[in-house]
Amino acid sequence: MNATISTYEMKMVHPFGISRGTSHSSTAFYIELEGGGTGEGVCVGYKGQKIEDALPLLKKMAEGLTDDNLLDLDYHAKRAKEIAPNHSAARTAFDIALHDRIGRQLGLPVYKLAGYGRAEDATSSFTISLETDEKMVAKTHEAAGFPHLKIKLGRDDWEVDAATIRKIREAAPDKIVRVDANAGWSLDTARKMVKVCADLGIEFVEAPLAIGNVEETGILRKESPLPIIADEDVQDGASLMALLGNVDGINIKLMKCGGIWEARQMVGFARSVGWQVMYGCMIESSISIAAAAHLAATAESLDLDSELLVANNPCGPRPILGNDGRIRVPETPGLGVELKKDR
Repeated sequence: MNATISTYEMKMVHPFGISRGTSHSSTAFYIELEGGGTGEGVCVGYKGQKIEDALPLLKKMAEGLTDDNLLDLDYHAKRAKEIAPNHSAARTAFDIALHDRIGRQLGLPVYKLAGYGRAEDATSSFTISLETDEKMVAKTHEAAGFPHLKIKLGRDDWEVDAATIRKIREAAPDKIVRVDANAGWSLDTARKMVKVCADLGIEFVEAPLAIGNVEETGILRKESPLPIIADEDVQDGASLMALLGNVDGINIKLMKCGGIWEARQMVGFARSVGWQVMYGCMIESSISIAAAAHLAATAESLDLDSELLVANNPCGPRPILGNDGRIRVPETPGLGVELKKDR
């Protein structure tokens, strides 16, 4: 099947800081299938993914699409893993485009195609990126309409992080607040910080320890008064067995796992072992945010706010996320979101 492949640089409204650094822009790549169907990919930096590697992989995936096998999502997911075993973002772009294409053809929104209900009251957290305390508190006030906040921490000095989260809790005494260290703490720091967070009524702590440090994460989880949610250690379904007994939930990001098909398998596993499910995002446009939104009914929490972070969304002004944090899951066939022609 023919496909058009393109790239697009998204500019940040404000610099976006986490424990690993600060971003000012994010370049996405898109695949648009013949007859309709659009998917988006954003490379996962810490996995060494590159855009120039993704484009030929997408072309090869599209070449395997025919009218006879179009509906075989299982076949195409397995084939995509064979073509791009180390490029989850390329697989994600193709998978989203395929779901969009099939949904349009069958007249079904993606959530129905996936066999889920529509999330009627889903809300996303608003992310406060890692900056000076003054800027983080100011952004907390700007997010007045959002019921949930996700606070980026993960500095080397736990007392600095503790002071920050205390100031934010003072600025938002009634909100549900979550903390994400982005794998930035040592075990000793994490032990101190989970106690601070518990005293402040924080809901959970996400990705407290370095990537791959699963054993110590399990130690922390046994001691922690708060749930521990894994993020960077959550890749595709194959990564989950190692986390058993060591975490309370997982953050599924389509760019890491390879798309909607793989996310559905991961949700099934999470439910079987009693984990919480969260859907998160990177710096993405409304194409992949819409894809995750269609799965929202299967999650306890959502962090799908990158529409707020991007100044030049190629889909136009925020079709999914409202000023009150509400997620608007499209009812139209497919994703229900399209790239602007004049982007």
